[in-house]
Amino acid sequence: MTVGDLFPIEDTSDAGAEGINTVDARLIWDLVSNMRPAADILKNYGLSPGDLAVKAQNEMFAGAYREAQRLWKSDMNITQRIRLKAAFLLEDSLPTLFKVITEVGVSVNAKLAAIEQLQKIAIVPTDTKRGDSAEKHNITINIGGTVAPVNIIAEVPHGTPQFNG
Repeated sequence: MTVGDLFPIEDTSDAGAEGINTVDARLIWDLVSNMRPAADILKNYGLSPGDLAVKAQNEMFAGAYREAQRLWKSDMNITQRIRLKAAFLLEDSLPTLFKVITEVGVSVNAKLAAIEQLQKIAIVPTDTKRGDSAEKHNITINIGGTVAPVNIIAEVPHGTPQFNG
């Protein structure tokens, strides 16, 4: 028995499949957030540009992509989008910090500085301040059959400055 047997990984849906799953939902958000080149994102998911083109023909996938893009680009989502982008970048920096801590030959001071940064990251507040209220948007995409619905949740604090570009 391998670790993979204990914790099976959900694959992206087959190209052209009738529904989407949680991995597809993450793929959509990775593409919509535009934080990394699309080629890198597809490589991480084991997909080719042709696979994505086939997925785009699936109306469920295409609809979920359009809705995620609409929500991501919404003027009401500016603060949340900035927080999420910062969180993506912060998460991407974790392997570098880990490498500094575990690599032989790195000075003790550099290791301590990296450990301090990890400690700060571990206590990053993610909730709105006490007393602040937030406007919550829930989007549920019901795929049907035995596939669980895809839920997308976004919160926008009341009083958030709006972009009127």
